[in-house]
Amino acid sequence: MRHAWALISVTAAALLATALALAPGARAQGPQPVLDLAVMETPAGTTLDDILTGRAQPGFTPVLTPGFPFTAREGQVLWVRIRTDLPAGDQAWRLGVVRVPLEHLRLRLHPPGEVVVTDSFFSRGDGQRPWPSHFDLPLPAGTAGPTEMYLELEGRVMGGLHVSLRDAAAAAARESEARFWFRIVYALFLLVAVLSLVRHAEDSRAGALSVGAAAFCSWLACLGINGHLYSLPEVALLSGLGAVVPQALFLLGAGPVVLATRHYSGLAKSAPPLVGWMRGLGWVLVAGALFALSLPADASITLQWVAWFSYPVALVACIVMLVLDSRSYRWAPLLTWLAMGAAVLLRVLADHQVVVANWWTLYGWQLLLALAMAQYLGLPWARARLQRWAMRKRAEPPPPSAEEKIGAAREKLLASLQHGLAHADDDDVSWIAYRRLLDGLKSVLVQDSSAVVGEHADGEELLQVEPKSAEPRYRNLLRERATLLRNLSKLKAAQQVGFDFDGPEGPLEKVQLAVIPLPIPKPGWGALLVERPADVTYSEAELALCAEFAAMAVVAGEEASGTVSAQRQAETDPATGVFRDEAIRERLQQMLEAARLKQTPFSLLWIEIDQVPALREAGGEVAVVAALRPVANLLRDEIHHGDLVGRNSGGGFLVLAPGKKLLQAREYAERLRSAVSHLVVDPRIAPSLSISVGIAQAASDERKSAELAERAANAARVATRNGGDQIFS
Repeated sequence: MRHAWALISVTAAALLATALALAPGARAQGPQPVLDLAVMETPAGTTLDDILTGRAQPGFTPVLTPGFPFTAREGQVLWVRIRTDLPAGDQAWRLGVVRVPLEHLRLRLHPPGEVVVTDSFFSRGDGQRPWPSHFDLPLPAGTAGPTEMYLELEGRVMGGLHVSLRDAAAAAARESEARFWFRIVYALFLLVAVLSLVRHAEDSRAGALSVGAAAFCSWLACLGINGHLYSLPEVALLSGLGAVVPQALFLLGAGPVVLATRHYSGLAKSAPPLVGWMRGLGWVLVAGALFALSLPADASITLQWVAWFSYPVALVACIVMLVLDSRSYRWAPLLTWLAMGAAVLLRVLADHQVVVANWWTLYGWQLLLALAMAQYLGLPWARARLQRWAMRKRAEPPPPSAEEKIGAAREKLLASLQHGLAHADDDDVSWIAYRRLLDGLKSVLVQDSSAVVGEHADGEELLQVEPKSAEPRYRNLLRERATLLRNLSKLKAAQQVGFDFDGPEGPLEKVQLAVIPLPIPKPGWGALLVERPADVTYSEAELALCAEFAAMAVVAGEEASGTVSAQRQAETDPATGVFRDEAIRERLQQMLEAARLKQTPFSLLWIEIDQVPALREAGGEVAVVAALRPVANLLRDEIHHGDLVGRNSGGGFLVLAPGKKLLQAREYAERLRSAVSHLVVDPRIAPSLSISVGIAQAASDERKSAELAERAANAARVATRNGGDQIFS
């Protein structure tokens, strides 16, 4: 189990590395203009002219790095002087400042010193894309050469100021990369929150709701501290509270994480005395965050200190609880929390310009926090699933005994016979019954092969073999030992006989065959053969089992054959031997529906015998039937495989021709018309017979068979009125 959790952690790290490699905008940027920074703090209301003329003291302090830690206080303004030399050209430059909860940012270009752009942490600018990582301050078009800018900062917050100057394309690429990772972080938090409800529905004792609450509160904390919460119009109303709201939301993420860790680590079993302390710590942090929302705006710096102190305390508490947990799957979140501690330290070092400021050093801790929440939910869930799978595997019933196997095979064979023979044609009944017999014997009788061999009463060969590759050997056996097998099939009892015969590839060793007679009507014969090696004999029970299965197949086949014959007799016109009018119309509707669903052509032939009216007038129905019978026999012989012929309501015939378009149906009808015209009939009936054929092709969306039949009947009447012995469509 320990290896499984290690594998999960390694997989997660690999996926993280792959996502980093594929992240949009994750590419090296070109060289940036060198920035010369200086900073000074003045009372609110100080103008740039006061600073430039020296009336505002003590003046600017040079900064040797591209940023510095700062504290913005109420009633004070931080001024940052930025000097650079921009290359000539039509490039659009943007000054980027990493987002911190500042109330106002104003960028002035000197000369003339007027404000060229403003921004705020608590509002979303027009056209600004979601999830930004920087304040994006565009310089006026055409700015080039030696440039001096002044950045005004107002607020009540501590943080690190990171300033960069990039062209528009580089700035857009940087923001695209940031948005990519922010989406991953936020999506992971929300996915954990939603899936926790699913997990709770499966097992309400798993503590999934506490993990979901921690993921949701962490999502709010990251949205607040990143300034992304103010993109929502409803939340933007809170902007008047200043930096208190983001700091309070940031603090709100710490308490639920402690409570979720208490559930995940199984603290009640590993260290029961600490349960009350950790529960109290978690709820104190939650209560403090909720209370912070009511604090005045000037308390934001104090609240920021409390928030930044609370997270290390919560982090240490989580690590302690996981260390006390003895289960193997504690290591993945424990290592994640240690990595998050290192990531938080990187943020502090980046704010103090010790390490390079980028998305990973500034916001990487948020991704690790989301990963920890995913582990809190996913690892116990996966472990529970694996345990249930292992329990089901251990709870598998023991292998069935020989008697149970035989009973199951007997029931399976009977069900297979009933299902296979339910809708079989009369000609297929015996084939299906014997096929099911061979399949049923495989599961209960050790064998090399089996076959049903013999000869039907009409002289047709009977041969079915399992497996198919053994068929040449059984054909060779029939050629060499047919007489012996025929004699054995006449016996009533099952026999086992040693055979030594040649196969298609030369002499075979002697084999042991069980021979079970099958009741094939004389002069035919049949037998079930089961092959084994010569040194493996059959017990009396095995021979009886073979005979029982064979009898089941035969009885089922006979019953199905009787059912099919009775159904066919009920549907067959006794005078002509083709389908009755009701039966053929039922099949017409079925074929029409199948053609519509498959979008295949379908044609209907309505056949009228031209001499029927004269015969009915001269000799009545007896004469009509005498003329219909030879035509019906001819149509049965001439129609294509798959086509059906039956009586129509007008005293003629219907031919159902699926798959034939109108032109093909005309050629088909012409062949039938020609065959009838050459039909030799009894002169007492008529000198000759001829037919008129009406053809109708079904439309692709046609559903009503009666309308199709009516069109074909009308076409046949036209052919009759035109003199008969012709085709009309």
